[in-house]
Amino acid sequence: MPAESAGQPYGEVYDLGYKHYDGERLGRAHAIRALIVWSMKRGLGIRKRWTSKIMPALLYVAAYSPALIVAGILAFLPTQVNFSYGSLAGFISMALLIFAAGLAPEMLSDDRRENVLALYFARAITPVNYLLAKIAAMIILMATIAFGPQLLLFIAKVLLADNPLSYFGNHLGDLGRIIAWGAIICVYYTAIGLAVAALVDRKGIASAVFIGGILLITAITNALFDATSGTLRDYIVLISPIELVQSITGWLLGGSGSTIGNLVGPAYLVGVVAAVIAAGLIMQRRYLAEE
Repeated sequence: MPAESAGQPYGEVYDLGYKHYDGERLGRAHAIRALIVWSMKRGLGIRKRWTSKIMPALLYVAAYSPALIVAGILAFLPTQVNFSYGSLAGFISMALLIFAAGLAPEMLSDDRRENVLALYFARAITPVNYLLAKIAAMIILMATIAFGPQLLLFIAKVLLADNPLSYFGNHLGDLGRIIAWGAIICVYYTAIGLAVAALVDRKGIASAVFIGGILLITAITNALFDATSGTLRDYIVLISPIELVQSITGWLLGGSGSTIGNLVGPAYLVGVVAAVIAAGLIMQRRYLAEE
């Protein structure tokens, strides 16, 4: 009597043999590009449940809406609006913070929890390739929010100027500051987010640790700043994530900046570089030293 009819677990083994793959071999570069594209799709919720697309969509709307509204007002009431890039950066930096909290775990946490890293590293992709692809995917997605609204506002101001060519030539410095600000904030939040995701395998917990950690550290450093005196307390801003972002915004794009610290502009980059180095060491330990 067959095992299936007896109510027992049923299975069959087929001896089909092995065949060598004789198709086109696209190489490591193609594998890395494919991993970048696939990681970006996961970050945006593509080919996942519709609920996974809600948060990215809301963040894009929140980041782009102020620039679109200001551009519309400038078209009809150009003398009534004085909206700076620094003011817009406040909306964007908050959207980037939340975006990074959801994006970084999508990049790393699932692969570690499901133990599929060995499959990635079995063929063309090395651990270094894997990390570079994940970093590139996250920075590209972060850049769409960091640069897009600012460039949209810049283009609107150029097109609505009395002499667009003259305005563009006279404000090239604004364009450079927009690019510098976006690149720095993208790298900073990407480094912190991926470092947390490399340590925490559960996506929800990783997001909570990222947001909660940044808010907690910012609160502690603000209290420490108020409780101390002297010039050394100005450097506390370097370890206060939100205050550091506000300081960089004030330095590059104008506006009120941070309420703590009074450093010279480029000094704020020390905090960003320190975060990047710390994140690099964490990922080296989790992905390179353990392999």
